Amino acid sequence: MRGVELDFAVMSDVGQRRAVNEDSALALAPSFLVADGMGGHEAGDLASQAAIAAFGERIAPGRPSTVPEVSAALDAARVAVAAVASGREKGAGCTLTGAVLVESEGELAWLVLNVGDSRVYLHRGAELQQLTVDHSLRDEVEPNFLGNRPPRNIITRALGSADTTADSWLLPVETGARLLICSDGLTTELEDEELRATLTMGGRAEAVAEELVRRANEAGGRDNVTVIIVDTVGGGRAWHLPSEHPSVGETDGDDTVTATVPRRRAAGGVAR
Repeated sequence: MRGVELDFAVMSDVGQRRAVNEDSALALAPSFLVADGMGGHEAGDLASQAAIAAFGERIAPGRPSTVPEVSAALDAARVAVAAVASGREKGAGCTLTGAVLVESEGELAWLVLNVGDSRVYLHRGAELQQLTVDHSLRDEVEPNFLGNRPPRNIITRALGSADTTADSWLLPVETGARLLICSDGLTTELEDEELRATLTMGGRAEAVAEELVRRANEAGGRDNVTVIIVDTVGGGRAWHLPSEHPSVGETDGDDTVTATVPRRRAAGGVAR
């Protein structure tokens, strides 16, 4: 991994109210990804498994990947989810979010990508920053004059839906930084402040992943919950002040994976 030392852990749980776990995850360097099957659709678990399998089959473990390789894997994930949805009356789909360690212009970086409302957070020191923007109707339209907002479960982009566009950008690899990659089963139950406190005080990656899943279940566990923790423990660039936000870098101009700052836009949605 070009001298970068990572400590990571993954934990997935069906929660307290669901009979089937529709989440799937890949935590094998250089790929750390979560896919959440779209609830209310047939075979959401198969859709999330297909998306994750596409990356597992195309991104070689044990070495940094490249932007074109990730682009090809994302295309393959789209095709695989479409195949699952084909012929099903209600369709099938999933979110996809995470980070892949890539080499770009001779340097290592995290290629962060997101389709849907699963999330990637960056934790440094005692600060927590949500890197991704939810592709949900709630986050993409203003509240009405009464202050009401749309339900959170209406998402505007997903694999298997009309819009599969991924936000993607490069993030510096920094020693001491921690990534949290999770399905919305975590963020529906826990506020960002509780996430921040747990990430700050929780210790090693495995212990933190277990603690976050435990807290989500104690808070209600209304959905499947999947958590990946990735710590860069050595070999990254140094950082000094927790208040310094990481820079956003350009990717390699690929037609599928492009460097886009997470953005909000008004759009129709599909209920999860």
